[in-house]
This record gives sequence, structure tokens and C-alpha cells, in this order.
Amino acid sequence: MGLGKKMAEKLALPKEVVLDLPLISLIGQEEVTVENHKGLMEYSAEQVRIGTGGGSLRIVGEQLELKQMSAALIVVKGRLERLEFLR
Repeated sequence: MGLGKKMAEKLALPKEVVLDLPLISLIGQEEVTVENHKGLMEYSAEQVRIGTGGGSLRIVGEQLELKQMSAALIVVKGRLERLEFLR
């Protein structure tokens, strides 16, 4: 186990913040929320790519649209088909 993980557990800190990882929440196949992102890299009705601390997250689906975007989070809604982590 890495030092960052041990520190997060000992101090009860959120792992996503300490390890600079995204926190991803799904509501069925209709909506995905990505917190702790590094920015929007690509956006279309069929694909959204979001930068993360470990690479990028590709969201593939139909009728995708940005429901909300801020420095803290991105919310994408539509017909989600798959999420892929890319390095």
C-alpha cells in the first residue's frame, strides 16, 4: 500500500483528494458526475472525455450533454453506454 493511501486512511481524509483521483457517481445509465477532474478534453453527443489525475475518463453514449460544469465537478447526462479509463 502506498504512502498516500496509508495517510488517507490514518487521517480519515478522502482518498480521491489525497491521491488526486476522480470521484465518479452514476445514476443508472442516465447521468454521471465526475468530481476532482482536470478539465473537459472532448465533447460531442456521442463521447465526452474528461481529464483526471490518472489519465482521462471517456464516457460513450447517445444524446450526451453537459448538465453542469464547474472547477469542482462535471455532470454528463444522456444514454450512457460505457465508461473507460485511458492513460
